[in-house]
Amino acid sequence: MQITPRSYIKTLTLIHTALMIGPLLLGTFFFLNTEIINTAEQDGNAVFIYVFPLIGLIGIFGGKFLHKLFLNPLLPKETLAEKLTGLQSALLIQYALLEGPALLNIIWFGQTGNALFLTVGGVLLLYLFVLRPKSSKIESDLQLKGEHKRQFHNLDEPLP
Repeated sequence: MQITPRSYIKTLTLIHTALMIGPLLLGTFFFLNTEIINTAEQDGNAVFIYVFPLIGLIGIFGGKFLHKLFLNPLLPKETLAEKLTGLQSALLIQYALLEGPALLNIIWFGQTGNALFLTVGGVLLLYLFVLRPKSSKIESDLQLKGEHKRQFHNLDEPLP
């Protein structure tokens, strides 16, 4: 099956949405079913108050770094299909590096009741939402010009 720019964006959007739904539902479940405690009352897990948010920051910056690292070799590619395939890989890695720490923080909130972990997980999900696939962002990331830009704007035309 030939891919079209429209099908590419739909597929990427579907994957992005699926990656967001799990942590969002789990966070909602834990929020409604977990007794929230004060951070000061939680002495036994004090190290995790620093570790899990740090893992979230590593996910944010590591995802940005790897995204740029994967994008650089794509710019000189000959065909738009090659560029889009490489971009999809870069985006999936970036999304996974946000979803993983978000899930970790949300699950730890469910274990401890410490709202800090739910907040960190929520911020990571919010950032993941901001990174949702949009045609303008794809065009910008790949620095599409000329024929590649024309092909990308013909949403229903199969890519060569």
